[in-house]
Amino acid sequence: MTIDVYVHQNLVKSFISKMLKVEEMVVENVVKTFDKDKESTEDDIRTIQKWINEQPHFLQPLERRSITNFLILNKFSIEKTKQKIDNYYTTRTKLEEIYKEITPKFSSFVQEFTQIAYFLAHPQLLDYNRVYFFKIRNPDLTEQLDNYVMARYLVACQEIRLRHDVMNGDIFVVDCKHLPSSFFLKLTPTFLYKFVFMIYQQIYSIRMKAVYVINFPSFGETLVKIVKTVIKRKIFERIHFLSEGSLINEKFPEDFLPVDFGGKGISLEKLQEIADLEFEQYLNLFDYNYLGKFKVDENLRPAKLENDEMLGFHGNFKKLNID
Repeated sequence: MTIDVYVHQNLVKSFISKMLKVEEMVVENVVKTFDKDKESTEDDIRTIQKWINEQPHFLQPLERRSITNFLILNKFSIEKTKQKIDNYYTTRTKLEEIYKEITPKFSSFVQEFTQIAYFLAHPQLLDYNRVYFFKIRNPDLTEQLDNYVMARYLVACQEIRLRHDVMNGDIFVVDCKHLPSSFFLKLTPTFLYKFVFMIYQQIYSIRMKAVYVINFPSFGETLVKIVKTVIKRKIFERIHFLSEGSLINEKFPEDFLPVDFGGKGISLEKLQEIADLEFEQYLNLFDYNYLGKFKVDENLRPAKLENDEMLGFHGNFKKLNID
């Protein structure tokens, strides 16, 4: 065995089970940043568990780590946490075009997406934030890139993170090179509203620390205008369009940034190898008899859900004013 092969195998082994998973000690450290001690955190978890068990329209209770993550996402506001958990169950029931295919076809849509593009989380947290990297893997297949397949892939990652990671904040690094104009045309206002606003903001409320975009095409300006109408202004201001090569030192340590983005860190191909092994470990999570039960039965809801413009329930999706 050569030294390069030995180093590669050990690198992969060291990152297995770390890509979307952290130990309890890491969660405890993040909790402390909200001035919460172990005892008060346990009280909050028990409060939410009791509330969930009292909701007859929830078909399956959430796990302990999921509850902890919802508390972190909502800065330990009990009422906001309850609202986002209800949104989680309800939206999973409403957005069947995204959620319905996740449980029975998990392996197939993951394979379909990853043969075209990388969209990977770095196994190492950066200041307790999870960093994602997007880049086209096979330029010859970009015309086959499906926006809903990508959405299902990312939602599946969030389902794993909710149960195993710490959801403190996200950073995205996006390389638009080789992305065809046909893909941008698929990112309609309705799709962006469903995925970015309803799922990313109104369920998870993940603190998006930054989005760094390189090689952004001129024909994507319309997409930027649409995104600006969908997300909050303070979040939009965290989107940065950079020149290739400006990520090193200025934004990321050189040994953290993958070689595909000019750094000296692990390559995206090796990260994909790790991700493939990780996904195999979570096949049971995507069994319909488990994940498929995280829905609501509206007939059992104690109080009828009022028309909620924010989520579009019992009505049309929010109308977007796009020029």
